[in-house]
Amino acid sequence: MRRRFFTADPHFAHPGILPMMGRVDGAGALMGSIEEHDAKLIANINSTVDRDDELFIIGDFAFDKPGKYRAKIQCKHIKFIMGNHDRKTKTANVFGELHDILRTEAYNKDQTDSVKLYLCHYPTMYWDQSHNGVAHLYGHCHSQREAYLDELEPGRRAMDVGVDNAYRLLGEYRPFADYEIYDYMARRTGHDDVRFYKDFQAEMYQDRGLLYKEFKSKAGRRRNAS
Repeated sequence: MRRRFFTADPHFAHPGILPMMGRVDGAGALMGSIEEHDAKLIANINSTVDRDDELFIIGDFAFDKPGKYRAKIQCKHIKFIMGNHDRKTKTANVFGELHDILRTEAYNKDQTDSVKLYLCHYPTMYWDQSHNGVAHLYGHCHSQREAYLDELEPGRRAMDVGVDNAYRLLGEYRPFADYEIYDYMARRTGHDDVRFYKDFQAEMYQDRGLLYKEFKSKAGRRRNAS
């Protein structure tokens, strides 16, 4: 099974990203040019992701000439989720199939267990199957809203996998490995417990004088018959 890696928001060919996000070199000084920046981030991808691994890019890849930067990445298997700065036609010409939302899994290090993932460039409060343990990976916010979102939704199974959050958590502008995602999510209980909905529905039926157990029994019979 191929190893999987996740990244977002490299912003290749975007000089303004250096002062905007304070992207620094190994000595902690602001990178001197966008060319230095781009070469460093490409090198980080290639030192982390092997040729036969799978790389998920969750948007905002390059401001110009995405094909130039794709050609420098050694990984053969890339899946692309669109960001707000990606030009659709140019990006499709380089990466082929594009996605607004993509579902996949992240495995633990020995690949004996996994967590299901919902990928979108933009952070979402409630996503498909968030109440059943599915985790959410996104970019867009450049690590600037993680503390706020964690305060808003304690224990949420979601994280920014952009290069700026990678630098904050890992000390490098590089992709996250799937086992790193798995370990991160395993420490989180989730903010959207399915029991909330069951309790809410039961209380709603009780308040309206309806028989919730009877409704659930009929619903189960309909599902089994289909």
